[in-house]
Amino acid sequence: MIRLRASFWPLAVFLLALVPRLAGLGAKSFWLDEAFTFHRASLAPAALVANSFKNHHMPAFFLLLSPFTALGSPQIWLRLPSALFGALAVMLVFLIARQGAGSLAGLLAALVFGLSPIALAFSQEARSYTLELCLVLIALWGVLQLVLQPDAAADQFLSRKARVGWLAYMLGTAAALDVLGDGLSWLLAAHLIFFSLLPMTARRGAWLRNIILADLVVVVLCAPFYGLMLHGQAMSPGAAFHWIPPLTWSRLWYSLGAVYLMRIPDWVTFHLMHVPTPAAFVWGIDGALLVALMLAIWHLRRHPARLAAVAIPAAFVPVLFAVISIWHPILLPRYIFWSAAPFAILVGIGAAWGLRACRPRVQFLALAVVGAVLLVNLLPYYQLQTKPRWDLAAKMLAQEVAPGDVIYLRDGYAKEILSIYFPVDKRSVLLPCVHGSLKKALQAQSQGARVWAVLGNAGQTANNMSLAEFRSKISGLGTPMRIQHAGQRIVILLYAPARAGP
Repeated sequence: MIRLRASFWPLAVFLLALVPRLAGLGAKSFWLDEAFTFHRASLAPAALVANSFKNHHMPAFFLLLSPFTALGSPQIWLRLPSALFGALAVMLVFLIARQGAGSLAGLLAALVFGLSPIALAFSQEARSYTLELCLVLIALWGVLQLVLQPDAAADQFLSRKARVGWLAYMLGTAAALDVLGDGLSWLLAAHLIFFSLLPMTARRGAWLRNIILADLVVVVLCAPFYGLMLHGQAMSPGAAFHWIPPLTWSRLWYSLGAVYLMRIPDWVTFHLMHVPTPAAFVWGIDGALLVALMLAIWHLRRHPARLAAVAIPAAFVPVLFAVISIWHPILLPRYIFWSAAPFAILVGIGAAWGLRACRPRVQFLALAVVGAVLLVNLLPYYQLQTKPRWDLAAKMLAQEVAPGDVIYLRDGYAKEILSIYFPVDKRSVLLPCVHGSLKKALQAQSQGARVWAVLGNAGQTANNMSLAEFRSKISGLGTPMRIQHAGQRIVILLYAPARAGP
């Protein structure tokens, strides 16, 4: 019975976290990154691996998704693994917080992370971020085992708990790096934790020896794959970030507010979404999170090793990326997302410590209130169009575009998405009509073709063009015969053929 009770809460947390992640899983259209995932996962294994390395990505996640591409409904099937990994990450947050400060801390941390809008959004994204998060959390759990017994962790003849801790750290870290290069920031944070523990143990030499041995294992498990990627990539890693705009206060707030403060991010711009929830309600949640964070730091000051194990991963990553972005912009929610989990763990620990003197009934009521408040904050996510409705645009174009017409895309990358949503029997006709060249559109119009001009972003960009600016840009096409909207973020304008001369 003891084992059954011990396993009940992790399983319950996983299942409860899965519910909001499965709700509306296929409701939002693919955007550019997910379209790339679909096209890459649809390739034969050898071509998939080559394409991944060429585009400076590890192939592991795309190989995992490959069998799902044949199941239909890609918006559901390609996102399902992310939903499962997202729920598993919530369970790991619960386990780590529970081990550090008890079950109440674990449940509160799980609520904070499980009902975080950005954690939900990445759990409904056909990308590898929740898988990487799970692997980082396994490594963090391993580090916590070592932190709780630093002398045993430094021993040459390790205890069972220390062996499990080192093994979880090494395998979790190596696997995270083999899934996504973003795991490098976790590797750096882990070493900051290890070196912060050196003054707390008399066996510094043994600690350093074990750290070096662990690093060698990680290098052996990762170096071959990174060597292949460096050999096969089409551009340098630094060039891959050229599209990220310079860091400003508004873009700093966009990243920090989305990742840590329960705000809902716009997926293709660098802004937070406008929500119907009263501003005072949202700011109240922000304030409560920060108060709980301060309580956790105050409480854990007497346990500096535990504080370092959770606070360093939470704080180091955003600071690192913000500092780098002063010279080379790189700060985006996706790159610091995994640090939201240790942040939630700290919040759970602080909130639980603040409730430590309350009776169990009061603690249970507090859990219910926290869950209800965070759920109310989360619900607008399901109604907001955080991603452009390219599925609707494809349906409208497929119904109305006639042979000989031209489809001009303001964002040429949108063709990658439309190719997924165009009906199979019409792709051979429609796709050759699609391009991103205004010059070609004008030429086709002069030769008697109708032109469908489509305004909408395919991927994340700071270059957001208004309808008035778009019409001014394409004024050479004349006056549109018709203007249609595909959702709230895509506009389709139909232009008649140019009139023949006298």
